[in-house]
Formats: sequence, C-alpha cells, structure tokens
Amino acid sequence: MALLEVKKLGISFGGLRAVDEFSISIEKGELYGLIGPNGAGKTTIFNLLTGVYKPTDGTITLDGVNLTGKSTIEINKAGIARTFQNIRLFSNLSVIDNVKAGLSNNYRYSAATGIFRLPKYFKVEKEMNEKAMELLKVFDLDKEAELPASGLPYGKQRKLEIARALATEPKLLLLDEPAAGMNPNETAELMNTIRQVRDDFDMTVLLIEHDMSLVSGICERLSVLNFGQLLRQGKTAEVLSDPEVITAYLGE
Repeated sequence: MALLEVKKLGISFGGLRAVDEFSISIEKGELYGLIGPNGAGKTTIFNLLTGVYKPTDGTITLDGVNLTGKSTIEINKAGIARTFQNIRLFSNLSVIDNVKAGLSNNYRYSAATGIFRLPKYFKVEKEMNEKAMELLKVFDLDKEAELPASGLPYGKQRKLEIARALATEPKLLLLDEPAAGMNPNETAELMNTIRQVRDDFDMTVLLIEHDMSLVSGICERLSVLNFGQLLRQGKTAEVLSDPEVITAYLGE
C-alpha cells in the first residue's frame, strides 16, 4: 500500500477550476517531485493536502487513513508537515524555540504546570531542549540555537523551516520550492540535506521545485501539472525528456 494516495482531487474557486482530477500515489521513502509552470496549481495541491483548502471532489489518504476535508491541525497530527515557498518562521523567537514550537504537538504540560513551574514542567522542557538540539545538529544549526531566527542567513532559514516541520514527526514532508532564492552552492547543499532527511528520518518527501538541477538530482519520480491538470507522470528522466513537458515549461 502506498503511503499517500490522492484520487481525482479537484477544487473550484467560483467558476475557475484550479485543480481538476489530480491523482498521485507515493510510496514510503520516495523522493517525489511536483513540477509545472507558474500558476499550474502546484501550491494549491499542497494547500489541499494540508487542509488549507477543502477539496471540491476527490480523496486524500495517508497510510490508509482518509484525510479528505480534515482540518490543518488534524492533518498535521495524522502525519503531514510542510514548508512554504515564502519562509514562515517565528522571526522573533530563537532558532531552538522555533523547533520547540514544532515539538509542542508531542510534548505537553498543563497551564498550571507551566505557571507554577511544577516538576513536570522542567522534565518536559529538558526533553524538548534535547530533542530540538538533536534536530538542529542534523542541519548544522546547533551553534546558532539561541540566535533569533531572523538573524540567520537565508539558506539557514530554509533549513530551520525544514527542521521545525520534522519536529512534528511527520510521515510525509511537503517542501514548497525549498531552493527558491538559493545560489548553486546552497542548492547543492540542500540536495544533500534532503537526501539525509529521507535516509536518517525514514522520511517520504514530496517537493515542488522549479530548479531542474535539484529535481533531476534527487527526485525518483515526477508529476507534471499544467493548468490544474496532470500532464505527465513517471520516472524523472523519462518525464523530463518528454517534448510535451518541455513545451509546457518553455511556453512554446
């Protein structure tokens, strides 16, 4: 059974059909790419998968559980986490506190425990700090743990957003244009990071990306979207050599 099964997913905004009968099947542990021209509907699909939008039709199933129409919080708890095209960190919080915000799904104490600093408060905070530092070390951010997130260079802010998403302990990680704004060296480093995330966390990754060097370098399979519809699907090398896909990208 595939980890993610999406069947005939669709959404309309007024009279506009933004996504139409989109289907995808992703196996556990895959690095899967979703590509297409600007305005093709890629981020809309991410918004549907994470409960930001409710689908007009179709189904979304994760690890055998139907998530269609569930709230963002319910979907995150079920095992889907994401990053965003425009980085969304808690800029005024420290690097470690951003990761601890993700951990809060799994580490909790009552308001009274927090206010009166009962023993459980210190126990949970210690566990969260240790777990957060483990994640930060994976992304080589442990030395910046106490810095404000806004003080990190752009590439490290991208890494921090991925670390915070992983802190929720997802089964499926959605990355929305993780290489946007990066230089070639940063992109190459990001490729290694994504592979490490897959291998070290036994993670399944679905990413939206325009950088074809990254897509061809790490994605095992691709789906190509154009005008809200699935244009092509298959192994990366075969998809990227398809003349119809090339035409869609070049607009010819």
